[in-house]
Amino acid sequence: MLKIFSLAVIICTSAFIGNYFSSQLRYRLSALKNINYMIEEMTLLLRYRSPTVYEILDTLREDERFSDFDFLRHIPDGVPFQQGWRQAVEKYPPRGLTKSDTALLADIGARLGTCDTEGQLGILALRRAELENAAASAETDCSRKCKLYRSLGVLAGAFISIMLI
Repeated sequence: MLKIFSLAVIICTSAFIGNYFSSQLRYRLSALKNINYMIEEMTLLLRYRSPTVYEILDTLREDERFSDFDFLRHIPDGVPFQQGWRQAVEKYPPRGLTKSDTALLADIGARLGTCDTEGQLGILALRRAELENAAASAETDCSRKCKLYRSLGVLAGAFISIMLI
């Protein structure tokens, strides 16, 4: 009886690991889409209101769509905005992002407020195009690999269980 229970635990554990890796891909896709919405919001704010970087930050903090972005709430006071944004993104990156995605997000805030409105809009447009490419890549990965990871998790657990019998 104990042997059957331990084999079931092995299968469940490996299935859980497969689901974990599958969910990481979905989290990345969701975070990239939300970052894209955030850039769109920043662009609209800059184009029609010309706010300061701190007013943009306050608007983003109040928006429910970005409530999962902990780095927005952890930008320290007393340091330049660009440096604080970079530190917060590196310390509290959105869930599921790769290092290159995190670096891209850190670069967005690092360039915000460093030039005139048209320059900032250009930078945001460039970063948005890069994010759309990353999101398309993440969507392709998700559609290809999510099911694979879940299946491999269960099959690996079944294989290990059979080998132990």
